[in-house]
Amino acid sequence: MTHSSTLGRSEFSPANGNGQNLFRVNAGIPLEDALEAVSQILHHANQLILDAAISDAGERFSWPAFYLGEMAKALIDDVNEALLESRIAP
Repeated sequence: MTHSSTLGRSEFSPANGNGQNLFRVNAGIPLEDALEAVSQILHHANQLILDAAISDAGERFSWPAFYLGEMAKALIDDVNEALLESRIAP
């Protein structure tokens, strides 16, 4: 089975101490679209990180950048898992 879309297995944004997450990557998103979204998410996270680094009030940029980074990681993990499965599937 060849996967050319997200699997919807990666979760992010811990909700509590029980290991539950609030969000999950949606299954069925074409990998090219998912990678484009990751690029945009990381671009905006990097802008926030830069603003935090050069601003006296940088702390307010830290949490949004953190959440965008979490989102990007989950999306990349899901894309990677789909690509890995497509390589090992018969």
